[in-house]
Amino acid sequence: MDSSEDIVLEHCQHLLVNLLYSLAGRHLELYEVENSDGENKQQVVSLIKYVQSKRGSMMWENEDPTVVRPELPSAALLSALVQSMVDAIFFQGDLRETWGAEALKWAMECTSRHLACRSHQIYRALRPHVTSDACVLLLRCLHRCLGNPVPAVLGFVMEILLTLQVMVENMEPEKVILYPQLFWGCVAMMHTDFVHVYCQVLELFSRVIDRLSFRDRTTENVLLSSMPRDELDTSVCDNADFQRMESRNVSEPSPSPSSGKVPTFEGVQPLVLKGLMSTVSHGVSIEVLSRITVHSCDSIFGDAETRLLMHITGLLPWLCLQLSSDAVVGAASPLQQQYQKACSVAANLSIWCRAKSMDDLATVFMAYSHGEIKSIDNLLSCVSPLLSNYWFPKHSALAFGHLLRLLEKGPVEYQRVILLMLKALLQHTPMDAAQSPHMYAIVSQLVESTLCWEALSVLEALLQSCGSLTGSHPHDPGSFENGYGGTDEKLLAPQTSFKARSGPLQFAMGLGFGGGPTPASQGTATEAGISARELALQNTRLILGRVLDSCALGRRRDYRRLVPFVTTIGNP
Repeated sequence: MDSSEDIVLEHCQHLLVNLLYSLAGRHLELYEVENSDGENKQQVVSLIKYVQSKRGSMMWENEDPTVVRPELPSAALLSALVQSMVDAIFFQGDLRETWGAEALKWAMECTSRHLACRSHQIYRALRPHVTSDACVLLLRCLHRCLGNPVPAVLGFVMEILLTLQVMVENMEPEKVILYPQLFWGCVAMMHTDFVHVYCQVLELFSRVIDRLSFRDRTTENVLLSSMPRDELDTSVCDNADFQRMESRNVSEPSPSPSSGKVPTFEGVQPLVLKGLMSTVSHGVSIEVLSRITVHSCDSIFGDAETRLLMHITGLLPWLCLQLSSDAVVGAASPLQQQYQKACSVAANLSIWCRAKSMDDLATVFMAYSHGEIKSIDNLLSCVSPLLSNYWFPKHSALAFGHLLRLLEKGPVEYQRVILLMLKALLQHTPMDAAQSPHMYAIVSQLVESTLCWEALSVLEALLQSCGSLTGSHPHDPGSFENGYGGTDEKLLAPQTSFKARSGPLQFAMGLGFGGGPTPASQGTATEAGISARELALQNTRLILGRVLDSCALGRRRDYRRLVPFVTTIGNP
């Protein structure tokens, strides 16, 4: 319907009109299936007239999604036409299912990227029942696309992720646990450094975890049992050769042994925290952090010793921003809705703190949830000494490292709040002199800005904190975070889920996250002889491949037939 070839366009429109006449019109005439107002016939007549009115012209613009513009106006017009067709041929009870199955087949196997995109859009308009096979095959399509991540292919990746989102929405909540590959597929894709792809992955992940219950260990056990690993039981597959097909495309050279191992899993939380560093992904990262504010499932979400600390550190700047007078006052405004959401998150933090026997910290967050804390200064004066008491100085490098990255790379509107947080925490935390140069370098950049006063206050607090430190030795094992011995590693403890670095959040090709790599990730990439972007892509493909290796669904010929255009598309 959007072909640039006049003869193709005309024939398609004629075919659609003839189908409507022969199916819907003929059915109504023969069986007189009408409601009291003749609505069915009128729907068919109106639809036929609409299609005829477009004779010789495109029914919508011929356009393809891009990584920065995944949802198109033409897709909405196509969806409306699909819905009208289903309404007109209402007597064909299985139309949604049969048409949906065919659309999905075209979406995965069509040789034309444009037609594959349109097929995805038709499938999403139909919203048929979901099968486990379909979910796995779409994940296989994602893996194939990552083998050639040029802009055109990344635009198609967005279509796949949008379709997976609709699939999850269409599942019965209690059945989502039967699709653990979706959870782990999201975790694998979070390692990407393409920021817009990352955002869609978090949107998908939100829908998955909204339909999982973490109140008991059942979900945790199921997810842990299906976690991607290197060692697999080859007896569970019919063909042992297929075991490694997803981890390495058969047409590509084998990765080196050092890059072929799935890194040790360290939790979902670090991969969500990295999204706070970009203005593009900050909002959706806050949404996901809010959803995983639960005190259970440390083995899934993060390290039991530091997960609550980093959750508070990640959410506290956002909680502070909601305490402005504009946010608290007002009826049903978006700002008021954000404040109500912040109160709900604070209540969940309170429950978590109580479960950890941190009753004083739980009381602070409960007071926030009840609207009893009115200002940023009030909140920070209550929280800062408690954070210091429970986690510092042992884990101070982890928290300060996150805040400094957020100050340097995150949204501008957070800068003042982060400076206030740094000042408040430094007043209660002895700072090792080895840690101070990096903090000084970042904060001093704001001395000549409108935040001069706040920046100078942080530098003063930093000086006093360093001067107050006594009895600490720079090589004391307890003062180094996660075993790192270097200054940079200590300051910027990497926030990744699997220990192989997922890469910083970059904007390479105009498509990734802002900012350059951290020293820690630079070192890892240099040792492997590849760039941070290549490392992130390698880890994303490797982990997603291992997720697919554990799925018995799908056969070898299926994989080779999927998204055939991917291997032939190059850079523009």
